[in-house]
Amino acid sequence: MKLILASTRDVAANNIASKLLELFDFKKSHHPNSHVSGDVVLTRVEGGILELASLPPATSEVIVASRHASKSGSKSLTVHAPGELEAGKLAVASPSTVKAALLELAKIKEELGLPHQVSLEATHHGPVSLDVPVTFVEIGSLPEHWEDEKAGEAVARAIMAAAVAEEGCHRAVGVGGTHYAPRHTEATLHTEFGVGHIIPKHVELTEGLLEKAVWRTQGKAETLLLDWKGMSAEQRAVCQKVAEKLHINLERARSVLHDRK
Repeated sequence: MKLILASTRDVAANNIASKLLELFDFKKSHHPNSHVSGDVVLTRVEGGILELASLPPATSEVIVASRHASKSGSKSLTVHAPGELEAGKLAVASPSTVKAALLELAKIKEELGLPHQVSLEATHHGPVSLDVPVTFVEIGSLPEHWEDEKAGEAVARAIMAAAVAEEGCHRAVGVGGTHYAPRHTEATLHTEFGVGHIIPKHVELTEGLLEKAVWRTQGKAETLLLDWKGMSAEQRAVCQKVAEKLHINLERARSVLHDRK
């Protein structure tokens, strides 16, 4: 069962949940505040989601409809895996789910003529203790943006595309760059790679943190995908050590994009 969560405290989540019910064949469930469409369950929760520690039985994955806030105030549609990088606590990430959601957002942005920036975000916030993959799909960045119905439709459609998508991408952990991960976004959109966790340049990169990101990727990450110019020499060295230790690939995002062209 794929579980879509929307907090009733979150204006954007309410917008997205309403669009899910409007656009897709959800039926009222016998569980409170829940609707079902095939193997997908939409549940509105009254509390917060960031500290969520338990799930209904048979839940195989969680996708969270959410708002995104930023100081820039720019309109955005974003996707990310959760984790508290500084504390070394990471959720399970699903690169295939992240990729499916991002691809659908990019497609719908063009279809609806939206001015929003579509991007991945680096790993941040909780929940971190669940044993199934968790993905956030969000509307940013100001209160008036969170209520935008077209943005709500875009995220609703992206969530459903991700919920029914089959697994099948080259699983990667992204390293380096900025919070909005432009190189990893491009690679996810235009190559066979799917990126789950992203550890940006401003976070202290240790072998332990990077190894955890590899193992907390559903199916284990196959590649470390680097924003080479957006990293320090010390961070590159850590990546090389971990890749050798775990017998996984090391790739530069620019190179895989160039090869694709």
